[in-house]
Amino acid sequence: MAVYEVFSYCAKYRHKTTICSSASVFIVVISLLIILGPFLLVYRSNGFWLRTSAYREQPEVHFKYQYVLIIETEQFNNPLICSTFSYLRSTDHNEGHCAIVKSREIDNDEDGKYDELSIEFSVVLESTAIYGIKLLLVFDYKLHAMSSLQMESLGYLQHSAGLPGARFDATADLHLVQRKPLNSYGRDLKYNTSIIANENTLYQRFDLSTILKEYGRRRVSTILSNIYSLWTAGLSSDGPFILTVVIHYPEQNFIYRPRFWQVVKWAWMQYISVLLVFLYVFKSVKTYVFRNRLIPSIKYVPWKKSL
Repeated sequence: MAVYEVFSYCAKYRHKTTICSSASVFIVVISLLIILGPFLLVYRSNGFWLRTSAYREQPEVHFKYQYVLIIETEQFNNPLICSTFSYLRSTDHNEGHCAIVKSREIDNDEDGKYDELSIEFSVVLESTAIYGIKLLLVFDYKLHAMSSLQMESLGYLQHSAGLPGARFDATADLHLVQRKPLNSYGRDLKYNTSIIANENTLYQRFDLSTILKEYGRRRVSTILSNIYSLWTAGLSSDGPFILTVVIHYPEQNFIYRPRFWQVVKWAWMQYISVLLVFLYVFKSVKTYVFRNRLIPSIKYVPWKKSL
């Protein structure tokens, strides 16, 4: 009758020794190499501790219906200003020019977050040539995923030309600029304050260069990037000067400081992956050393009760 193997197992040999012996020293050295070797290898190869990480998110952006539009004419020292800030339009020089301002925020994919802002200005000027514009738009900017951030931010757009214009059209993306990684713990409200004073400020104290300089010093700020613009030459006597701007709120990458357990998880994954290799290699080394009796030890075989 034919026979076949139904089960098998390996015989286990035991090697014993005293504490003060060369075999004990060998095992201690091997154990230290197995434990410390992967750590030193991964640490020296950089990236063991996860100092920063990145993720993608579409920010929650709302236009606060606050703006400052500076219109440059042939009177360079006395520009026209259209604004929602009353102290900037309080002079007779600035009254009645911005007859129509239309704005609309659109959620294209219906995910509960606005995707773009469309705003249009109609500036009525008689017999006045327009050579440039400067536009400041104020936004409420929020992040929720890995970092909780809320701040007031700016979108700044400017254009000047050698020929007088009758229309200016522009499209751009609102992007976050980081000087430092975002915090992943707590809620960051440091910059959730007014960039442009709302009241009790005289017109003479409004300084655009100071506002932009202070805004540029912030740890996080927004800019208008990927700008495409078109200046249409013409005179305001033919009709109102039209300014249209479309600003998109795209998804983008954000850099942040990871939390403690994320750092530990990243380090542990690297350590374990190298540790498994060290365990396999040094197990083979120990097997070779004791099987070939390179180090003295007492060998116990499984089929004998005693030596």
